[in-house]
Amino acid sequence: MRLSKDNLLIIWISPIFIGLVIMYNFWTAITKLYPLGMTTYLVFNQLVMIGIAVFLGASIYWSILVYYIYLMQENEELVQDHFSKLAGSGTLHLQNAKGLISKLLADIKSGEEKNKI
Repeated sequence: MRLSKDNLLIIWISPIFIGLVIMYNFWTAITKLYPLGMTTYLVFNQLVMIGIAVFLGASIYWSILVYYIYLMQENEELVQDHFSKLAGSGTLHLQNAKGLISKLLADIKSGEEKNKI
């Protein structure tokens, strides 16, 4: 199944948008816990940095993954265009090898027959 550029764009942006919603919910949760002065108060800055790092890392990973899907589709077209040419040269090579082997076997048989006489 070949994906169009519009589908690839939707596949690329949708998880990033969902990630933004998740990050917003994470942010609101830790800001509500911050005034209570418990453990969240002590690690608030670290939680914010971890959340930002996770979001950026996941966004970059997802972007690279979608780009690889796009490249695989483009290379698939290139390979399919040249496949018949590549397959033809491979069968020609095998036919030449078969002919050479049969000539070699014929020469070996004629040499053995001369030695028997």
